[in-house]
Amino acid sequence: MSSSYPFPSKKSGAGSSSASQWQALGPAKAGGLVPRVTLPVPIGDHAARTEKDMAEARARTAFDPAKIEEVLRDGRVDNATRKHVIDVLDQDEVFGDWKKRMFHMNREQKQAMSHMAIRRLLDIGEKHEWDTHQIIEAAISLDLQSPVTIHWVAFVPVIMGQGSMEQVDRWGQRAMTHQILGCYLQTELGHGTNVQALETTATYNAANDTFDLHSPTLSSTKWWAGGSGTTATHGIVQAQLIINGKRYGPHLFFTPLRSLETGELLPNIVAGDIGPKTYDAFGGLDNGWVRFNHVELPRFNMLSKHAQIKKGGEYVRPPSDKLSYGGMIFIRSQMIDRTGWMLSRATTIAMRYSLVRRQFRDPDSKDVADVERSVLSYPSLNRRLVPLLAKSYAYIVAGRRMRTLYEDMAAQLDQGNTELLADVHVASSSLKAYCTKQALDGIEESRQALGGHGFSVYAGFTSIFPDNAPTVTYEGDNFVLAQQVGRAMLKNVGELKKDPNFKVSTTTWFLETIAKAGTAKFTAPASPADWLKPDVYTRALGLRAARRVADLAAEVSSGRRFVDCSWDCVEVARSHAEVVVNAWFTEGIEDDAERFGPTESQWMRKLVALHALICIARDVTPLALPAAKGRALADYRASNSAILSPEAVLHLESAIRSLVEELLPQVIGLTDAFGWTDWELCSALGRKDGRVYEALMAEAESNPLNHPATKALPDHANVGRYSYGSDNVGKNVAETWTRHVKPLLRDAATRSGDEPIRGDGSKL
Repeated sequence: MSSSYPFPSKKSGAGSSSASQWQALGPAKAGGLVPRVTLPVPIGDHAARTEKDMAEARARTAFDPAKIEEVLRDGRVDNATRKHVIDVLDQDEVFGDWKKRMFHMNREQKQAMSHMAIRRLLDIGEKHEWDTHQIIEAAISLDLQSPVTIHWVAFVPVIMGQGSMEQVDRWGQRAMTHQILGCYLQTELGHGTNVQALETTATYNAANDTFDLHSPTLSSTKWWAGGSGTTATHGIVQAQLIINGKRYGPHLFFTPLRSLETGELLPNIVAGDIGPKTYDAFGGLDNGWVRFNHVELPRFNMLSKHAQIKKGGEYVRPPSDKLSYGGMIFIRSQMIDRTGWMLSRATTIAMRYSLVRRQFRDPDSKDVADVERSVLSYPSLNRRLVPLLAKSYAYIVAGRRMRTLYEDMAAQLDQGNTELLADVHVASSSLKAYCTKQALDGIEESRQALGGHGFSVYAGFTSIFPDNAPTVTYEGDNFVLAQQVGRAMLKNVGELKKDPNFKVSTTTWFLETIAKAGTAKFTAPASPADWLKPDVYTRALGLRAARRVADLAAEVSSGRRFVDCSWDCVEVARSHAEVVVNAWFTEGIEDDAERFGPTESQWMRKLVALHALICIARDVTPLALPAAKGRALADYRASNSAILSPEAVLHLESAIRSLVEELLPQVIGLTDAFGWTDWELCSALGRKDGRVYEALMAEAESNPLNHPATKALPDHANVGRYSYGSDNVGKNVAETWTRHVKPLLRDAATRSGDEPIRGDGSKL
């Protein structure tokens, strides 16, 4: 076998046994049941080898994954605190087997469990003296898309970020301590991304100093707001402000929805759940519809950190109209690293399973005793997965920079400084649109890489993909956000044409190369090694983005309306996002290089390079072909030459291939560095110890459909209970078989004129 593969060929009998070696697959869960295979069959060489393969892969790791994990996981809470939270949930009698039980529940049961989980989670938090960040960490770790998650993601931050000091004092503490539960009511049945066209109105009444909150049409019905269907006691409502017949655009209003005592909707408000979602996603979340029929609100209830209304109706404008979108910008800024973490779950599962899954002996093998190859050794698989590993790291690290930039902007806004607002708006829009799509596609690609077993719920993708599916549309449809990025790029190009000294931001430096000579200095790589130089791939990404913007500007200059260039904006936004992610990924690794450690940093830099190169390869055409007339960058107009030579494009592919091969032996260590526990992944295929076949068999044997229901437990408490170690394994007769299948067979025989018989020959 070729030595280029990190998975050497070995004889099938080496280090394995054909005897039964069944051991527990983990600690006891609810009811004291221990996950394990029940049927006493020989484990066999193939299944016994997986644990050994995983151990050998870890032994090849050339760095300390724990050092990387400590840096990556230093987020809302430090890593030690995070591990404590996870351990508490893992050992809890309800949450210990929570994720597997939810697989078997219908929507009504999931909703009931969601409400129960909120209360239990807060009780656990009180018992362990958890702070707010630990409670949020616990809620997110449960994969529980619930009202309490929305409360913390979209309700509390808006009060804190958009409310005046008096409003924060009145409502903020009650929200922080869960005395009230909230939702964010922006999207309507007829309008989503086009916030300016929202139809819900808030009309100021000077006579009694109140607002009249009203849903004037069917399409003005608030829609999709998580928590509003059955749970939230209060909501932040985005509505058109009207004073003396004049519209002032969308503003935010703190609105009571339900009685804190009875849960009944308050007068003149109707609401309900909008129904199940695609892929059965967000099963525990009551995304709702809400209508207001002239609901009276005090003037104080308009969030007034920026815009205010004085008694009598005088309107005080905010420093910038975009400040009213602060809530959306906040949520987008929080989404970037989240997409990276979700993609990292998928890649962790895919890498681990692909390593221990063996199929086909190597073509050069002459010995039938040689073991089959690890499927991860095949380029058709590793070229799909290793780049996804690089993307996971890129979005996590770049997302942390996005959070920091938002916090810097928020601090400036508190001082009345809006200097960063435009850049943060564009960056958050660009990265939200790009990273959510890339992560969603990568999650599904990872699942497909698992082959047939990837379709099982026990693969671990049942919540990852559905929960990420709507990210491409909420908080701004990705394609509409791309247009906002395109418009911003054209505006900056216009400013540069008027003033060559116009200051571009660190995320739009490449725009200078369009019109200013001497700014696009670049030598096409003459070897694969040249492509691995940071200044080379960084410059190439920038020049590609500049070419895309130049093309868009030329289209608009030719007479096409900007509104008709929405498709052209897509590549502008993608290329801009890849410039930004590369810059922030690079900066993040270098800033934390000492914390990572010297060896660990070197491997991180290889991931940075791989991410950049696959981004360039994704859309190499603008670099490989000369520009059409009037579209070349300043330094290429005279020669009208392409930025890359044909040989440079071939070298790009060689550089990517060499990086993938170099990283391949380290992928288990690199996925371990994400720090995911088996409880979090809830994946038989992504087990840290590699015992994938034992785990799949144990789950299949014990799943509820194979065992009689436990009548002693009430309602939904009985649903999804696993029966590890039961004497009934492989012998269960479903109650519905007796009720429906048996009569079916009997009736069919009667219709055919045959005498009904049993399988053993006796009469039915």
